[in-house]
Amino acid sequence: MPLLTKLRSDNSPILEKLTRNIYPGLLCGIVILILTGLPGSCFPHVKPAIGLDKVAHIGMYAAFAFLSVWGYRQQFTQKNKKGKQKALLLTFFISICYGALTEIMQETICYQRTGSVYDFIADVIGSMLGIAFFAFLNKKKNKYAC
Repeated sequence: MPLLTKLRSDNSPILEKLTRNIYPGLLCGIVILILTGLPGSCFPHVKPAIGLDKVAHIGMYAAFAFLSVWGYRQQFTQKNKKGKQKALLLTFFISICYGALTEIMQETICYQRTGSVYDFIADVIGSMLGIAFFAFLNKKKNKYAC
């Protein structure tokens, strides 16, 4: 990612803050994009409305949100409550926008795929769970820190 390094070094402290430690979340987002773009025949057909498909969406977006907010973990060592809230809200916003965009992409340009409101709802639930799990682990870590 030399481009990000070059952009961050060009006297842009805002870009520096936004791109710090984004690689785990970015890698997870790329995996989600690849899985989203695969033809429907690559996946088993799940008949119930709430089945493996929804569990997969929840799991993928929980991982995506967790890894994305993990990139902001340095802000959670400080006493700045607003910075923590911003990081959580920004991560949630990015996660739900990414979920919406992948569903739109499935509906419009992907072969043998259809977008689904229920998949998007599963994406939102997964994003909330990933962020909540990060917040839980962070709170537990701070509780036992000296």
